[in-house]
Amino acid sequence: MLLKPQIDQKKLVQKYAGFVNFRSMIKLLMRLPGRGAWPFIIFEGKTFTYREVYDRSREYADFFLARRKELVEKGRLTKDQPLPLAIYQDNTPEYLFASFGAGLANATLFAVNTGFRGETLAGVINQAGVFHILTNADALPRLEASLPDIKGIQKEDVFLLEEKTGAASYTPMGKAIDALSSTDRRAARKYAPSMNNTGPVLVIYTSGTTGLPKGVPCTHLKMIGAGAVVQSAVHLKPSDRGYICMPLFHSNAWYVGVLPIMIAGASFVLKRKFSASAFETDILTHGVTYMNYVGQPLHYILSALEARYGSGQAVKAALAGHPDNRFRIAYGNGAPAIDREKMKRYLNMEHVFEIYGSTEAVITTANKPGDPIDSMGRVPGSVVILDEEGNECDPGEVDTNGRLLNYDRAVGEICKKTGQNNLRFDGYFDNESATTSKFRGGYYHSGDLGHIRIVNGKRYLFFNGRTDDWIRKDGENFSAENVVTWAATAPGVKLAIAHGAPAAVSDETVMVALEMLPGQTFDPQAAYDNFIRQEEKGMDPKWMPDYIRIIDGFTLTSTQKILVRPFKRQHFNIEANPDMTVYFRQRGDTTYRPLTPGAYQTLKQQFEETGRGHLLE
Repeated sequence: MLLKPQIDQKKLVQKYAGFVNFRSMIKLLMRLPGRGAWPFIIFEGKTFTYREVYDRSREYADFFLARRKELVEKGRLTKDQPLPLAIYQDNTPEYLFASFGAGLANATLFAVNTGFRGETLAGVINQAGVFHILTNADALPRLEASLPDIKGIQKEDVFLLEEKTGAASYTPMGKAIDALSSTDRRAARKYAPSMNNTGPVLVIYTSGTTGLPKGVPCTHLKMIGAGAVVQSAVHLKPSDRGYICMPLFHSNAWYVGVLPIMIAGASFVLKRKFSASAFETDILTHGVTYMNYVGQPLHYILSALEARYGSGQAVKAALAGHPDNRFRIAYGNGAPAIDREKMKRYLNMEHVFEIYGSTEAVITTANKPGDPIDSMGRVPGSVVILDEEGNECDPGEVDTNGRLLNYDRAVGEICKKTGQNNLRFDGYFDNESATTSKFRGGYYHSGDLGHIRIVNGKRYLFFNGRTDDWIRKDGENFSAENVVTWAATAPGVKLAIAHGAPAAVSDETVMVALEMLPGQTFDPQAAYDNFIRQEEKGMDPKWMPDYIRIIDGFTLTSTQKILVRPFKRQHFNIEANPDMTVYFRQRGDTTYRPLTPGAYQTLKQQFEETGRGHLLE
């Protein structure tokens, strides 16, 4: 029997739809008639119109092409190889100019997480193989500390994107651009590489199972498609105003924030960093109607409002009918149903679109109006739940209170029937082993746990957390192995494991279990101080444990492995497991504290208030 050859989707798209790319999208949408003088970006009191953003992005593109011309002439880049660049800083308009400039120049911009530092920062930049790094004075000290370990990058290869905060020994981008003559620009444009719209324009990082974080290519096609999918759900209009306070090195800010707003011809307020206390003033002052979010920051916003007004009812009375309140839609992930319902009630909103998805974007869903409030939305038959043996799990069955009755048979890994030859995601940047682990047996494996429920004949996805090897915190996924690497550096530790533990608001918290060396006792202050020091050596602050369990000794399997799942099941529940010794920290703490019965009851009450008490069981 002859097998039908698999169609190469990438080659077909490159051959017949090469014009569908991010460069064309920028040129078309930013130069549409009537958009030139329309506001696009509002940042710290200054407004940038669509024309201003396009013109400035074009200047960045010319600079990138001039640099590429020099590298090609020196034989350091091939004729068709895109220029690789890195950007490392918080949100500013210049971040967007550089990103759009990369799209116009067909360059590849590596959006490096500002949580990376030390060996991790140097490692991801070395892996990217960039020729230049863009940053600003705020991020420069962390970058400078890693420069000796970054290959091929000298001070003259680092450019500062905000001249007002420039450092004397580094070149401001404005000065570098102004140095280009008209002749230079025309000559540089001839060196634009041929377009590959299935290639990356941005690379955004997520954590690997071991070692360095993984670079997820955001292709020209994905940038267009992601924005179009969100816009098809939210139907933004030119009169809408977005609110982007999530970092631009995160796909949430691009897929859910910038791109649908640009497609609609709307505008947005850009925040340098997230601030819960600034939210109310910002949305009322600027007439914000739409925002992208992740769950933990959304909870902080609600908590700040409740603290200011004294109660949820008082928040609603103050804001739901406020004459300057135009807020109507939010779109994001990681917010529990109770917070989404609060937000709708407090601000008199139309809907909060809670989504399931990732930077890879192979599986994407959204909770739309009329869907079960605690679901991630409807999914097609290609999205399946697989158990550890690769068999499809049963649909979830619930009681009258909505509690899942057949957890062991229904919950498994969220997967999709697809191979590596697809247009959404075909692999991580320069990381074949990580790519192979994602595509196995004809399925894309998400690393997430979930189950399917059939409601009124329709398939809905419900999220149940990360697998044992992964932890999801503040909207980001990272490997438990990364946490173990740093937990093992705590004074007196012999062995360590890490796993996700329940969180009162969204996603998970980080928990480790430690076995101490003979004669050593756990010192909570020394452990805390050690983790703070590790952040300067490359540990992402999100990896710092929230809970630490001290045990007498791990039981090893016949293959010398530690079974993590029993620890994850018990987590920090000292009520059910009173013999456990657990320490914990919360926001603002400067040490670890013993988790006493009284402290546990306080935590339990927090979980009940957010509708997540069942997670402690």
